[in-house]
Amino acid sequence: MIFTGFKRISNELFFNKRLKNFAVKRHENESNGIKKVLVLLDDSSKKTAILKDIKNLFGIAESEIDILEFQKKVLKSELLGNVFSPKDFGWYGKIKSKKLTYILTKKYDLLINYSKVENIYFNVLILQSETMFNVGFSYLDNQLYDLLINCNESDIELFNKEMKKYLAILKKI
Repeated sequence: MIFTGFKRISNELFFNKRLKNFAVKRHENESNGIKKVLVLLDDSSKKTAILKDIKNLFGIAESEIDILEFQKKVLKSELLGNVFSPKDFGWYGKIKSKKLTYILTKKYDLLINYSKVENIYFNVLILQSETMFNVGFSYLDNQLYDLLINCNESDIELFNKEMKKYLAILKKI
């Protein structure tokens, strides 16, 4: 059990080291329009509602939306979906899961983090993902996101409404 804490600390060290080069690398290949979306969740009960909202907001097909759900412990019945846990990460930011590696090789126009709390594993994923524009709640690390929205994390409808408004102003949609 003590090694779990050491592994988390090694991931934090990796995150802090890679954060310096993150902003420069990501904005080199900016594109216009949103065609592929990556969603990060830590509450699977809102998955269907969020998926429906994103399809309506951006007018894209469900196949163009990838959803990653974080859970501290993953049950065997949940292994089929895009559910991940701390066990999918090795030492110093190494990703052991094939499904996470596959998702991180894809390029996304938009990443949306619906997480209720700051999560080192989400941060490591964001650093290693190929996303052009990142959106999250205002309490998250502002170095990782292009747009932070200040609202209650339980008010998903307001979050999505504000996100659409600001993405339209920024001419992303």
